Amino acid sequence: MSKLARYGFLFIVLLVGLTVLAFGTQTVYATNESEVELTSADADKEAAIEAADRAIRRVPKSFRYLDPVIEESITEARALVDTAMADYGAERADFDDLDRLEAAEWQKEKSEAVQAARDAIDKIPPPAQITEEHRPIIEEARRLTDIAMEDYGATRLDLCWRYQALVDAEDRLDDVVEPDPDPAPDPDPDPDPDPLPPTGAITTTIVSGLLLTGAGLLFLGKRKNRF
Repeated sequence: MSKLARYGFLFIVLLVGLTVLAFGTQTVYATNESEVELTSADADKEAAIEAADRAIRRVPKSFRYLDPVIEESITEARALVDTAMADYGAERADFDDLDRLEAAEWQKEKSEAVQAARDAIDKIPPPAQITEEHRPIIEEARRLTDIAMEDYGATRLDLCWRYQALVDAEDRLDDVVEPDPDPAPDPDPDPDPDPLPPTGAITTTIVSGLLLTGAGLLFLGKRKNRF
């Protein structure tokens, strides 16, 4: 009986050992799988950040004129930075020189604003040909010029001779006097005065004339009697 109990005890110990071994193996496998997944995600994130950093290094630190190559390099770098942040959780501090990209983007916007102002000024005709119908063109050129100068710090040098051309056009526009498209009609002239006095005045005039005539005849008759 003791032998059977001993075998039973060994079986139980063996069963517990196998259970612990199976559970430990499963835990180790799950842990290793998580570590592999984490390592893979970190590698992808680092690769995305490195790709963005390489693109940023291709962006010029400063430039005066925006050409297609520079514009393309700025656009590519920004796309890679956005991908690293949105898809892999990268943060600003993860990139080597993000300030360089942002400075280039601001310079790009300034160059575009200056070019927009130049193009608008180029649409203005010479001062001698300016009429009131050109007002919208001149006002739009002024609006774009103010954006370039006030928002991006552009100077007259950036606009070259065009700034003075804009000022001359505005001065000319102030001097233009357009005729009223719907002039008011001239007032009707006063009607000709009636050459004859009203009826009442005629009667009064006739009576007065008869009285004066009678008085004159009476006066003459008295003078004849005296002589």
